[in-house]
Amino acid sequence: MPKLVTLTNDFHNSSVQLRLPVLQHIYGQCTIYPSKSQIARAKRVLCGTPGCTCSNDVGTRGKQTVNGLPLVVDVSSLIKS
Repeated sequence: MPKLVTLTNDFHNSSVQLRLPVLQHIYGQCTIYPSKSQIARAKRVLCGTPGCTCSNDVGTRGKQTVNGLPLVVDVSSLIKS
């Protein structure tokens, strides 16, 4: 079931919400698998400054959590097969 997940960039003080499934692992972390379009939107909203190196491929910076658990953002959808 998709949940509303908030990703943040603490350098630009920005945030974006994405609706997608959250997988909770037994070892105390959660993983999301955003699509290419969700990653592009998150990057544009979180850090839309060309040439800025404040963040990763998704635009996040700082600790990302869901319900107090660490959040892993899987960007395997960016890999061309």
